[in-house]
Amino acid sequence: MREAIVGFSLLAAVAGAVGFSLWLRGLSLTRQFWTVEASFNQAAGLAARSPVVFRGVMVGSVRSVRVTPEAVIAELEITNPSLKLALPAKAVVGQGSLLGGEAQVSLVSTGTPMETSAPSPRSADCPRTRMLCNGSRIKGSEEPTLGSVISRMEALLQQGDKEQLVQKFAGVASSVDKTSKDAAAFLEEGRALVGSLEQSVQEVQPTIANLNASSAHLRRLMAALENPKTVAELQQTVSNAEQLTARWDAVGGDVNKLTADPRFMDGLRSVAVGLGAFFEELYPARTAAAQDKAERERAAKGKGKEKETASGKATGQGSGAPTEAAQQGRSRGTKPKAFPMPSDP
Repeated sequence: MREAIVGFSLLAAVAGAVGFSLWLRGLSLTRQFWTVEASFNQAAGLAARSPVVFRGVMVGSVRSVRVTPEAVIAELEITNPSLKLALPAKAVVGQGSLLGGEAQVSLVSTGTPMETSAPSPRSADCPRTRMLCNGSRIKGSEEPTLGSVISRMEALLQQGDKEQLVQKFAGVASSVDKTSKDAAAFLEEGRALVGSLEQSVQEVQPTIANLNASSAHLRRLMAALENPKTVAELQQTVSNAEQLTARWDAVGGDVNKLTADPRFMDGLRSVAVGLGAFFEELYPARTAAAQDKAERERAAKGKGKEKETASGKATGQGSGAPTEAAQQGRSRGTKPKAFPMPSDP
């Protein structure tokens, strides 16, 4: 009995130690887990049993890490069977804090969240094209650490010293200063130009107003011309003008023919002389008074002999010839001879 008690006590102690060890490693015989394989170009500090987190919450651990010539491959053990990560997803290796610490793997999912009714990652119906399933492979990357940032800054400083970036930056600064001065001068010229343009615009305003008024008048004129009634009236006016011109041409031709005929002109002069003699016989007193009044007016105006001669010539060409003949007749005491009228026998 004592040996049995001692044996069972040893077995219980061994089982407790194994269970406590598994608990410390995050393993459980009753817990369901699934795995994901991630490949990294750089995985500084990553080792087996490193934690795996999603949105800051621990969801598993790194089961194993193996190094190949191409990449570092880590097998991630996810202890949450209901975690559904939509694709695309990636694994990022980082430190627990900015100053360093234990390395951990962060799972990042940028796809549309899966529905609650979607199959679990361990299920055979898991849609591998939409979410991470048991045995999936994803691409990994490394977060910048303090050491990597310092090394990158050192490399940049060495590169800047090699290419003399400080001297170049000084040259660029001087060029920028000169450009700013040129820009200030250009702005001043631009302000002056704007002022002159504003003055020009003010001077052009009356012209623009006149153009607007002319445009309005032209629009009214075009509207009137587009009126069918106005167009018909214009056409009628043009046709009447053409008819009047044709008639005027015809009358002008007849008048030219009459004035070119010497017999017609002699007869017209005879008629004018006969009418003058006829009126003198009817109204001798009035005719003499009119002639005396005309002579007094000519004497009062003080016109010379040449103007009298010119006026005599002018009157001799027209209807004044009969009046001169009548005066000569009165001075001789005889009546002027009347030319035979066309109706005389």
